[in-house]
Amino acid sequence: MFYQWIGIALAPLIIQALALVVDEFHLHYKRGLPRWERIGHPLDTLTVLVAMSLPVFNVFGEGSLLAFVIASLVSSFFVTKDEWVHTSTCSGFEHWLHAVLFICHPMTFVSAGFFWLLRDRPSLFSPAMEGTVFASTVLQGQFFLLMGFLSYQIIYWNFIRKRVAVSDAESSLRATQSESVGQQ
Repeated sequence: MFYQWIGIALAPLIIQALALVVDEFHLHYKRGLPRWERIGHPLDTLTVLVAMSLPVFNVFGEGSLLAFVIASLVSSFFVTKDEWVHTSTCSGFEHWLHAVLFICHPMTFVSAGFFWLLRDRPSLFSPAMEGTVFASTVLQGQFFLLMGFLSYQIIYWNFIRKRVAVSDAESSLRATQSESVGQQ
């Protein structure tokens, strides 16, 4: 039964990763990112990284848990900041994908909390629990993946990829919407 809980705790992390891959490497590549997104998306990732660093670098305890909950709440609200502008630059599919990401976002923090407890307080789950190495690997893996993704976002979108003006992104969206209407 316990290993089912590990699968359940991994599910939001996997779903979020898959949705991010589609959002980033299909949708963002297709429409390009205007300046506000080239700055805002790495800031989103940074808020997640700050929250996820707490279980990686701290022993589970009352103070560290409170800091984690606060950082997780701040991140969960912060990532919604662009939706006002996305209404004019994103397709319906991208809006739906963002909704999936917004659902998964706080769930990934709950998952991190589970793995944090498993790593630091395994006796809460079973007296002979041996999942601490796995839990530590999940937490560290998530942290380093986020560090890599943040580095990619900053370097690729701000130094490698051609910059897109907001008007270019809006034109691209209108063209995409026209194509989808024409196909119906």
